[in-house]
Amino acid sequence: MRRVISAGLFLAFSTAGLWAQVLKPADINDSNVYKMGGSMTEYIAPDEPSEKAPKGFKPFYISTYARHGSRYLVDAPQYHQPYDILKAAQDKGVLTDFGKTVLDRVEIMMNDAEGRLGDVTQKGMRQHRGIARRMVESYPEIFSGKGRIEARSTTVPRVILSMMSGVSEIARMRPGLEIKYDGSGVDSQYLTHWDSEINSFRNGRERSQAHSALCAKLTHPERLMTALFKDTTFITRYESRVETRMFPMMGMGGPVPGSASQNATVMIQDMSSTLYTKLYDLAANMQSHDLGIDLNDVFTYQEWYDMFLTNNAYWYSVSAFTPVTGSVVPYGVSTLLQNILDQADAAIAGNGVSANLRYGHDTYLYPLVCLMQINDCAWEVEDFEHIADKWVAYDIVAMASNLQLAFYRDRQGTLLVKPRLNEKDASLPFDCYTDAKGREYPHYYRWDKFRSYYMNVLQTWETKRKELN
Repeated sequence: MRRVISAGLFLAFSTAGLWAQVLKPADINDSNVYKMGGSMTEYIAPDEPSEKAPKGFKPFYISTYARHGSRYLVDAPQYHQPYDILKAAQDKGVLTDFGKTVLDRVEIMMNDAEGRLGDVTQKGMRQHRGIARRMVESYPEIFSGKGRIEARSTTVPRVILSMMSGVSEIARMRPGLEIKYDGSGVDSQYLTHWDSEINSFRNGRERSQAHSALCAKLTHPERLMTALFKDTTFITRYESRVETRMFPMMGMGGPVPGSASQNATVMIQDMSSTLYTKLYDLAANMQSHDLGIDLNDVFTYQEWYDMFLTNNAYWYSVSAFTPVTGSVVPYGVSTLLQNILDQADAAIAGNGVSANLRYGHDTYLYPLVCLMQINDCAWEVEDFEHIADKWVAYDIVAMASNLQLAFYRDRQGTLLVKPRLNEKDASLPFDCYTDAKGREYPHYYRWDKFRSYYMNVLQTWETKRKELN
C-alpha cells in the first residue's frame, strides 16, 4: 500500500524556512554531478548480479517499456538564448575569460544541434543496443527462435530510432528470430494515451505554484553572473522579448501530456535566471553527446544540487501519488498497465509471442513505475523538502531507462514474474514467491497475485473516476 509521509498542508510552502533543510540522497556528491541532470542523466548499465530463478523455473516471455535514449534538447531557445546573451556580452567587451570559454562550448553545442532538436544521439542508440544485447544474454530461452518478437514505439523519431537500435541488435545476435516492429499511431491508445480526467490535477495551479515556489527559493544566479560578466549590470539591463510555448511546466523532459502546448506568448524574462536555467539544461544534456566537452564547471556543487532538486521535484509533482495533485496522476497511464496485463495473458495462452517491447517517453514511464508501486515509488509526501530523501529521478528514469517484466514457469505450470527497473532487480508491493521449503525469492512474484493486484489497481481508478465526476 502507498505510504503518506508528513501531515502538514502542502500549501504552507510560503512558511519561512520550509525549504531550508532539504535532505540529500546519500549517493550524491561532488564527484558525480552528472546524476544531478535528473532525467537527462546518462544511462549506465548496472554491474550488480541478478537474483537467480527458483529451481525448475525457466523464462519464456518478457514484457518491457523503455524510454528513448539520450537526445538533443527539444527547444531551440535552450541553445540560442544562452548563446545570444553571451555573444552580446562578448561584443560589448564585458565577458570574462571564463565567460568566453563558456561561450565557446555553448556555440559548439548549438551548432551540433542544428537541425537535430529532440533527436536521439549516437550515444542514445548505443544505449539501446546495449540494453537489447544484455536482455538476450540474460534470457536466451526467450530469444531462442521459438516465438516472435513484437516491438512498438511512439511516432516520435527519437523513439523509433531507439526501437530500431534495440531490435537490430537482437536480429544481429539471433538472425533466425521473427521480429515484427511498428512505429505508427495505431499503438497510441496505450503508448501515449493520457486519461483526460487527470489533466486538471496534473496541470493544476496548486502544483504549478508549489513548484514555482521551490524554484524561486533554490535558483541563485548571482555568483555565476559575476563569474561570466565583468560588469554584472549588463545582464540586468539585457532585455529580450522571448517567444515561449505555454507549457504549464516543461521540466527537461518535454510538455505535460494533455497540456495546451501549442499556444505562444511573448514575455519579458528575468534574464539572469533565464541564462542560469538554460545553462543548466545545456550542462545536464552534455552527457548525452560524444563531443568531448562539458559544462560541469559552470556551477558549484551546491548550485548543481539546488537545480537537481527543482528538476526532481518537478518530475515527482507530475508523476507520483502526491496530495498536491489529488494523488491520482499515475492512474493517467492505466491503459498502458492494462496493455501489459492483456498482452501477458495472450502470451501465456500461447499466441506465439515471446517478447512485447514498448518504446516511449519519460512522461509515461515515471507514472507507470509509480502506478505499479515499483521499489516503493508510490511513496507520497506533502512536504516537498523530503522528496529527495527517497524519490530521486536518476534512480527511476534516466535516458534509455526501462522496465522489464520477465515471465517464468515450471513443469507444473506455476507462473512467476520478475521485475527489473533499469536492469536492476526490483520489488513489488506484495508478497514475493516462497517455494515448498519456505525459501523466499524477493524479486519473483506469482503471476496470479501479480495480475490480481494490478487489476484491482485499475478497478480502483474506475471507482475514483466516478467520485471525481
